[in-house]
Amino acid sequence: MFQTAFKYYKSRNPPPTFENVLFIGMDNPNLQPVQLNCSDESNFWGLRPPKEWKVYELSTRPGLIMLANPFSCAGQRHWMMRCLVDYPTYPNTTNLSNLNQTNREAGNSWWEMLRSIPNATERRKYAKQLRWATLGYQYDWTNKVYDEARKERFPSELCVLVKYVATALGYDRFSPEAAIVNYYPIGSTLAGHTDHSEDDQLAPLFSFSFGQPAVFLIGGTTRDEQPDAILLRSGDIVVMTGASRQCYHAVPRVCTDAELPKECGNSAERWEETDSLQKQPDTDEILDEVQQYIQYSRININVRQVLKENQHTLQPVL
Repeated sequence: MFQTAFKYYKSRNPPPTFENVLFIGMDNPNLQPVQLNCSDESNFWGLRPPKEWKVYELSTRPGLIMLANPFSCAGQRHWMMRCLVDYPTYPNTTNLSNLNQTNREAGNSWWEMLRSIPNATERRKYAKQLRWATLGYQYDWTNKVYDEARKERFPSELCVLVKYVATALGYDRFSPEAAIVNYYPIGSTLAGHTDHSEDDQLAPLFSFSFGQPAVFLIGGTTRDEQPDAILLRSGDIVVMTGASRQCYHAVPRVCTDAELPKECGNSAERWEETDSLQKQPDTDEILDEVQQYIQYSRININVRQVLKENQHTLQPVL
């Protein structure tokens, strides 16, 4: 059932319809509004106040919490820039780390190499090669484990953002310890899987989307269950808590606005409007290039707590 749905939304010919896809915030009985009980009136830069957030729980997947874009346009641009300029740099690991060993020794980052390519077609081709970066605990993709010996410093600003969102949702003990930043060119996919490599598999998983829209599938604890399809747009946040934390999920489609019903709106409006961003002269050009990149890509930051409460190191792998 899960794989059938995955193939349906992945299909190019014929393309899928979106009539059964949930849009966060739409009028649907399965999207139950969640009222936040926030006593903290402080605001985090780049986010609207929590009292203005639109939060929902998917009734068919208990524990799946969804926030409809709480970011300002400036906030979105800021996190896009962090994901492109800062996170794919040493000592963080990327899928290009081995290929970029020479560049790293020369002091050149992936972003610097991208900016140095004058031809737009070649630059876009190079940009598509970056698919993931790991932050904090570095993930061993071959053995599907974290390694205590490969624990890097988790980005402090991202830590503060995630803890702010977690606390607003009632998870004030959540500790951001690892993140995978996924870079999706339009047309790419992420196969169905569960996240079970963390020692603490009960702590929520936070997922932030930026850029182009994507279809997100969330099923049950086996591949035999029919999944729900959710449209994730720039700025949307998904939090997998409770029973949903152990569910199969996937991204069968990263698309453009042209493929979606008109009522979905224009994704670029979520990050291009002029607002409170205080530009620096040396960042204007970078922001322009970030916005060029995001025209054909989606970025996803998913943040995990690796250790159980009061646990200080990973359990040894036997």
